[in-house]
Order: sequence, then C-alpha cells, then structure tokens
Amino acid sequence: MKKLCAVLTVLLMGLSVLCARAQSESITIAADIGKGDVITLNPYTATDSASVLILQNLYEGLYEYDSATSRPVPAMAQETRISGDGLVWTFTLGKNYFSDGQLITSKTFADSWRYLQNGPLGSTLSLVKSIETPSDDTLVVTLKHAASYFPSLLCQPCLAAADPENSGRFSGAYTLTSRNDDEIILSYNTRYREKVGCNTIRVLITPDGDFSSGFANGSIQWSMAFVDNAADYLDISPAYGTTFFYFSSPSGLFAGSSMRRALARLVPTDYIRQIRSAVMPSTSLVPESGAKPVYRGTLSSDIATAFADNSILSGSDIPVLKIAVHRGDSSVLSGELIQETWASALRSTVTLDTVPITVYTSDPSSNPYDFCLLTWIADYLDPQAFLSMFRSDSSYNLARFSDKQYDSILDQAEQCTGTERQALLLQAEQILLDSGTVIPVSTAVSANFVRTDLLNGWSSNLLDVHPFKKLSLKSASPAPIQAGDLKLR
Repeated sequence: MKKLCAVLTVLLMGLSVLCARAQSESITIAADIGKGDVITLNPYTATDSASVLILQNLYEGLYEYDSATSRPVPAMAQETRISGDGLVWTFTLGKNYFSDGQLITSKTFADSWRYLQNGPLGSTLSLVKSIETPSDDTLVVTLKHAASYFPSLLCQPCLAAADPENSGRFSGAYTLTSRNDDEIILSYNTRYREKVGCNTIRVLITPDGDFSSGFANGSIQWSMAFVDNAADYLDISPAYGTTFFYFSSPSGLFAGSSMRRALARLVPTDYIRQIRSAVMPSTSLVPESGAKPVYRGTLSSDIATAFADNSILSGSDIPVLKIAVHRGDSSVLSGELIQETWASALRSTVTLDTVPITVYTSDPSSNPYDFCLLTWIADYLDPQAFLSMFRSDSSYNLARFSDKQYDSILDQAEQCTGTERQALLLQAEQILLDSGTVIPVSTAVSANFVRTDLLNGWSSNLLDVHPFKKLSLKSASPAPIQAGDLKLR
C-alpha cells in the first residue's frame, strides 16, 4: 500500500508539473486601472498609458522603440533615406503582413495617416506637408520643417500600420483574442516577421484590483498596480515625463492670462509637492529644462484686469470654477487644497471632482473642466513632446492655449539645431509657464513590480516602454514571496 501511495504521489506531482507548465506558457500582466477608467484599443484615439501599452503590441509602424534605450529603431522600414535639407524622408518597406495575411503597403500608411489627421490625434502629423506612394514598397513623406525626432514620432501606435475600416486586422506582434471587464488576452500574430518570447499575454484590467496574491505566487509576473509585500521586486525609475496642473477653459474668466496668473500665484506648490511625496519636484514642464515661472505684475492687478475684461462687477458674477483630478489620495488632497485656497480668495464657488483621467484627456476639445491634473510621460525624447501640445493649431491642445509668439518661437526652433534650438525651446516654455497656464509639480517616475526571478526581457527606460514580444518566462519554478524582511532596491 505504501508503494502504491508513493506511485500515486509521483504521478500527481508529475500532473501538477504539467499543469503548471501549461499555465506558464502565458505571461500575465496586471495593469493599473481605476474604477471608471476604460481601455481603448483604437490607435486613432487612445492616449492613456494602459491603452497605449497594449496598442504598441497590436500595431507596429515604420519604427519601434528600443526597450533599453527608448530610442527609435527600424521596424517595417527596411531602409530610410533623408534629403540633405532634412525635409524629404523616403521609406522602403520590407515584406510585412496584417494578421489576416493582407500585405502592408505604402498605401496602408498613407490611408491610415490621412484618416488620423481628421481625428483628435491629428496634430501628431502637424509637421507633415505631403505623403506620396510611388510604389507599394515606397513611402515618401515631405515635412514642413526638418525634424530629427521624426522616427520617434513614427513609433506611436496612432502612426502604425492600421486599417480604419477593419479593427480586427493587426500589424504588431500580437492579435486580440478576447477581452472582458477583467482581462484582455493577446495571442502571437503568426504573420508577424519574427518570433516572440511568449505566445500568449494576459493583461488583467480589473478596476482597482488587488493583485498581491497572484504576484506573490508567481501567476502574475509583472504588475503596474500596487502589490503588498513586494518591495524587493519594485522598480522605480525616472521617466521623461512631468506631473502638472493646467487650465483648460476655452473661454471666459478662467481662460484669460491675467486670471490664470493670479490663480497660479495662489497655488501652494511647495506644500502640494510634499503632499504628493514628489521624488523629483520640478518647476519646469520639460524635465530638467531649468525653466521656472515668473509672474509679472501683482495679484490684485491681475484679478482686477481679469474682472474688467470679463465685465465682472461683483462676486455673484464669478462663474463656478470646476477642478478635476484623477484617483489617488495625494491627487485628491492636492485638489482640495487648491479648491479651498481659490474659493477663499475669489469668495465664489469652486468645485472638485475625482474622475477617470480619460474624462478630460481623451478629447481636450470636449473637456468640461477649467483646471486639471495630469502626469504626462512623453511619446519621444524631445522637448517638443511637451511643447507641441500647447500650439494653437494642435488637435490635442490640453489647455486650449493660444499665443502667437509661442507658436512662432516653436517654428523658429525647428529651423535650428543644437544649442540654438534648445535655447528657443526654453524660451517658448518660459512663455507658457509665465502665462500661468501650466503649473508643474514634479518630474515623473515609473513604478513597476516585476518578478525578475521569473521574467526575462523586462528593462526600465525613460519612456516606460516594454514590448511584450521581448518578454519570456524563465524555467525556474516560482518561489512564493514571504512577507517580512523584503527590502527596497
């Protein structure tokens, strides 16, 4: 009987190993999704980080990001030729196919980009003058001005090979297998030009989910959401991004520079940085640019000017000022502090709503709030990734900011290189900050919990970009995390 039990035990152990191996053929990632937040798998409209993370793996373009350096490297572009003046870019495509076997041609890109130009992210192509397709494998793009960072722009999902008339056709390393309220499952695109590290990726999107136990037992290998007792696997890295408040009123009292300067003066930024436990407090929008707002004039004169310009005769004439922040205790506390400060100073109503960030960022032109909080991690490593958003003609003008001098300086900067260009970009940023439109709080950091004992191919970088195709599972069995003496790296 003992021998039989031993045999059964061995068989059961073997079965367990086989089951564990079957489960381990997929990598599971927990996304940081709050209640009310929505994953958008439309490359032409998505702007939130969780949606973009997934889209970067469903769609691919001429270039992609190197996950170690955040620099652009060729993807579908087999060859790139640039004219001497930097205006004409000629891309030769390799043989690439959609997931349904349809050949990806130069016309694919031309049609997709022209569709994009009419949507909320159309300003992504604002520097493009013309698009030509002399042959199926040749795409010729003429720019309005030289832009050395153009390949970085081409890494974005909105500029990838996509079909606006067929959302089930994918060009990236993975295809969408299924999705529900709790998870999204991606499978290897067998038409993709190269092999991937893992054929199946599960992305958990349960709103405000607790992924601690799954991370501890190894069934979740990477979590962007907080998990308990896992400090030893926490990767905190600087990001090319900034947390900032910004005014977004399209018109009226809170759209004028006088009132924005006055209200910006009243914001206790030093205290807010303490509330938010800012690791890298910052006065600049562009990380480490050194810019700092200078508000000329006085508080009383700015308020008086703003009232006069808007025919405000008494407190009862002041419109309600609506503030929006996203979830998070520090975000809400910061918003409450600003709300109380401004309500007291204006002696009028100031409201504060905690809403999903997509409510006010998905389409800035329909933002119902006057003042918002955002952490923006840039799409590419250049100051224009921040400054171009605030151009008068930007379709993604968060603040609905308009200043002819600002636009002109940005235009001049693109005709220059090196230190001359940097000086002009800094000058433009100074105009934006001095207007009171943007109030920087801190340079962003990215926080990820990664089971480095189980996962290969994950590396921190400035853009927080992590291609799923680079990820693979290590052969070692997961060691459960024990609470207690874990230490922060």
